[in-house]
Amino acid sequence: MRIMKQYKINGFNEKQIFQLYAYLVAYEEAGIEKYKSTKAMLEEHPELSKIDKIVKPVIRHHVKSEELTNINFKELHNEVYQTNNKGNLLLSFLAHLRNSIAHGDAVEYQENVLITDFEPLKYHPINFTARGCIEFDIITKITEILKKINL
Repeated sequence: MRIMKQYKINGFNEKQIFQLYAYLVAYEEAGIEKYKSTKAMLEEHPELSKIDKIVKPVIRHHVKSEELTNINFKELHNEVYQTNNKGNLLLSFLAHLRNSIAHGDAVEYQENVLITDFEPLKYHPINFTARGCIEFDIITKITEILKKINL
């Protein structure tokens, strides 16, 4: 019997990271970005309320991009700072998490996940839109919830 080697990507096993990314992309393709508020989104997608309850204590209100540059996110614990919440903190969080994974900026660190999202600027090297540190267990719970949802 041949056992396939498990690869790690930024500390995640590849199955975990690809699975979570696939679920987040599926939600985007299902059109959840059209919701201007978390309340409106949860009314049509009540299955996301479990994720909302998990991440609500973690998400901090939006801050300016310059403030994100000064945050040492290795010192944070279950805190995510975002610049562009657009009235829908949950949707913004899911988008930042997806982008962080897509750009290889979601990194396992001491049983936590460090996330970074940014917009490249023409004249500046980086414009952060989110930075944070979340317990790995929270990411696992989000993945498990998304896995059970049929889109």
